[in-house]
Amino acid sequence: MNFEKIEQLIKLVKENDMKKFKYKDYEQEIEFDFTDNRADQNIGNVASFTQSQNEPDTIVDDNTNYVKAPMVGTFFLQDEKELSNPLVNVGDKIKNGDTIGYIEAMKVLNEVTSDVEGIVEEILVNHGTNVEYDQPIIKVK
Repeated sequence: MNFEKIEQLIKLVKENDMKKFKYKDYEQEIEFDFTDNRADQNIGNVASFTQSQNEPDTIVDDNTNYVKAPMVGTFFLQDEKELSNPLVNVGDKIKNGDTIGYIEAMKVLNEVTSDVEGIVEEILVNHGTNVEYDQPIIKVK
């Protein structure tokens, strides 16, 4: 997130007389707090924010791809609630079209197939975790 976007957010929060604002996605987190927590001092509104990145900005690897969730639901690495034999593990080689897991939506298990080829570097979502549409679930190199 660049400083122009942060300034725009601050302006929107202030224009709407909001005292606190928090935004969080899978890569960034930003929080504004315009409340005065120090009652004994007469200080104007104070804005504070934090931004965190889950992945470092300095290392960019063009060989990294992600298998993303095709729908909203609960992600499973196998077709059972208890994890005993996942379809993919870190280090496995996957091809385009391979089934890598399932997403349960409206009591139906839907296959999640890979649209990339490579070696599974990291499984980003735990078995039985809710996922959003287009959320990266497996990192492939």
